[in-house]
Amino acid sequence: MAANSLLLAALLVVVVSLAPRSAEADKQLPLALVAGVVPCSAGSSINVATVPPFPNAVVHMVCSGRVVAGAKADERGAFTMNMGTITSSLLAPLLGNQCKVVVVTPLAACNASLASVTGTLAAPVQLLDTDSGGGLGGLGGLIGLIGQIVGGLLGGILNIIPLPFSVV
Repeated sequence: MAANSLLLAALLVVVVSLAPRSAEADKQLPLALVAGVVPCSAGSSINVATVPPFPNAVVHMVCSGRVVAGAKADERGAFTMNMGTITSSLLAPLLGNQCKVVVVTPLAACNASLASVTGTLAAPVQLLDTDSGGGLGGLGGLIGLIGQIVGGLLGGILNIIPLPFSVV
């Protein structure tokens, strides 16, 4: 399965790299959107449904150690980041699980009792709805991923969600 994923990633990077780069073509490339809720809590695998939100938190999408997008959460802790059009330099780390959402604002800003917490609140990300295997031994997830990326390449949107946040 890992070999299939690597082959898929390599093929998709090639497809995106070879796509025409005219202004008209840029309008057709998919957009990547990251949306989620920042929790006001410390620990690991934080369930955002069971803790208060972190209002006005500044968040960054970091891929391979590079900030590729940023946003500020609203009063409910919700954020949406538009990462722009998908390029091979963005797709490769995304498919390689090298991207994460990082909260830049210190936890003490949402709760003074968290001032002593060391580390940064962060969450790995995944493409929305690519986790369901459908009883196909993980093949269903791979098929879902291929479908979403191909749909995105045809002018859609790749939806990305953060997994549970943890202090790292």
